[in-house]
Amino acid sequence: MNNTLDILIESLSKEEVRFFKIFLNRTDTKNRKDLDLFDYMKKKKGIINTKDTLKKLKTSAGNYYTIKNRLYSQINNSLVWQHTWKDKQSKSFSFVLLSRICKNKGKLELALHFLEKAEKEAINSELYEVLSIIYTEVIQLSHELISIDVDHYIELKRNNIKILAEIDEIDLLLAKIMYDIKTKQNFSKSDGSLLKLVKTKYINISKDKKLVASTRFRLRLFKMYSRLLLQQRDYYKLEKFLFESYNEFTKDKIFDRSNHNDKLTLLTYLANCLHKNKKQKQSLEYAEKLLISMSEYDSFLYDKYLFYYYNVNVANFYKSDSKKALHYISKASESDVIKNLPSYSAFIYLNRSLIYYQEKKYLESQKNIARLIMQEDFLLLDKSFQLKILVTELMIRILLSNKNLNDKIRTIKKDYKSLLLEESYIREKKMIDLIFKKINNEDIVDYKDDLLSSMSDSDSEDIDIIDYNSWLKEHI
Repeated sequence: MNNTLDILIESLSKEEVRFFKIFLNRTDTKNRKDLDLFDYMKKKKGIINTKDTLKKLKTSAGNYYTIKNRLYSQINNSLVWQHTWKDKQSKSFSFVLLSRICKNKGKLELALHFLEKAEKEAINSELYEVLSIIYTEVIQLSHELISIDVDHYIELKRNNIKILAEIDEIDLLLAKIMYDIKTKQNFSKSDGSLLKLVKTKYINISKDKKLVASTRFRLRLFKMYSRLLLQQRDYYKLEKFLFESYNEFTKDKIFDRSNHNDKLTLLTYLANCLHKNKKQKQSLEYAEKLLISMSEYDSFLYDKYLFYYYNVNVANFYKSDSKKALHYISKASESDVIKNLPSYSAFIYLNRSLIYYQEKKYLESQKNIARLIMQEDFLLLDKSFQLKILVTELMIRILLSNKNLNDKIRTIKKDYKSLLLEESYIREKKMIDLIFKKINNEDIVDYKDDLLSSMSDSDSEDIDIIDYNSWLKEHI
């Protein structure tokens, strides 16, 4: 509880703190120990000593834990009160809760009234998961209220189950692809069978006119197809699709608070896709559109997308303006929100390393990539991404010294043995072998020619952290 309460209080925005104090003021606030504890914890930022706190509150140890529990409950209640009417799903749920209260009081007609209001909200917002709960509540209420047309609601429930099954299947496929994108950082593709499933599902849904007319399914189709193109690295087709989707969704005014996350995702993809297609000016323009949109609806998704805003700026500037790129990395490294992300270390240290590599400051580059590898969350990255980072470190280290590289190569070959046997990572295996031969003064001409001929320069630049082709041409 102690740690949870600390985190909860720390997470509150200024507006939420203000509302919480107004919320408490609805009752007598004289000698409110829970409010005193709240103010004390805010001041101390959660770093409090129990003995000092007891002295501050002028209370006993037993009463102190009662005060903490009450404070925890009051903050939770305040957040629910404040945010329920901002979110359509929560608003619909609130009517379901009111219905249950009325049902328990024996006011069955009133209970049905609130369920009908909940149903209307859920239908308007296409909240099929909430509709499932509502129809179950109505059917259960029909046991006592015989005026309810139970056959009608059973049919609605059955139809809703079919839609939910479709949504669940799409969401499971999307979740897997999104996991691959985040852990592999798009340096490695998802499994081919998964991409085939996504493509098949996309084609089938596209043919269903009823589903395509739904805003929620339109957004899901967008997610499926954009992620499919992203994993196939078809950036030109992706750019065209993203522009068409953004203009179409904006024209039809489908963006609102409930799907604001989808709007920010679309703008993030668009900014990054334009960068991939070497349209830096447009990419930066859409990065700024993303920043402006992050501030909409009380900035409730600002923190979530701050990382992506910094990331696209670093990507655009790291080759053309290293000073600006380092500026955005520094801004990101100072953000408490970004520091808590699992990918924080990879973003900070890897990008710094790449910038210093571009500036030919190889020692600084090597130090940063070495720090990344030593971080605990390095092991949270996908194994394929880990391998690419380790190969990149070898490429930087050999520019400085051959010392200890033999041991490092043996360790990589041992730890990533199964991955290096796969066809997808044959270039990584050949690069490791080339570096091994180079430091041991063996002939590497065939290895170099083989690597350069195995992939085009543009593809190498796209999928390698430091593209192998340019590195081989410049340094070998």
